[in-house]
Amino acid sequence: MFKAQTVIVVQNNQWAISVPRSRQTASPTLAQKGLAFGVESVVVDGNDALAMFAVCYWAVERARSGQGPVLVEALTYRIGAHTTSDDPRRYQPSEELDEWRGRDPLLRMRRFLEDRGLWNDDMEQQAVEDALAGIDAAIAEAEALPMPSYASYLEVSQ
Repeated sequence: MFKAQTVIVVQNNQWAISVPRSRQTASPTLAQKGLAFGVESVVVDGNDALAMFAVCYWAVERARSGQGPVLVEALTYRIGAHTTSDDPRRYQPSEELDEWRGRDPLLRMRRFLEDRGLWNDDMEQQAVEDALAGIDAAIAEAEALPMPSYASYLEVSQ
């Protein structure tokens, strides 16, 4: 068997476009699909940033060391539409959406950091200001570049 140095992350958001995952396959998990091919497979809470980090770190180290590929099934939930023409309110129960909104990974990480005194409103404000300043600087730098000539475009495209 090949021992590909590969990590496959499957984002299981519980839905196809309008059909729940439970109607898409008879397998209780998508990770079982990897097992059918002899690929080490694991299921992880995809809304837990620390769990995702730990599992993906383990998977990458395993693959790099020549022990073979890993399939990581990250359990999460699709809060929004599948496409611009999709209206998930037609098929996603509102109670289910509310439950998953409470598992938002950004809110979970914020609570985790705040509980340990590692994050607060002042730090967030500073981070926002720094990010906006970085964006402004990048825009100013891009806008200061000279407009390329048509001749330079022709040189690159040949």
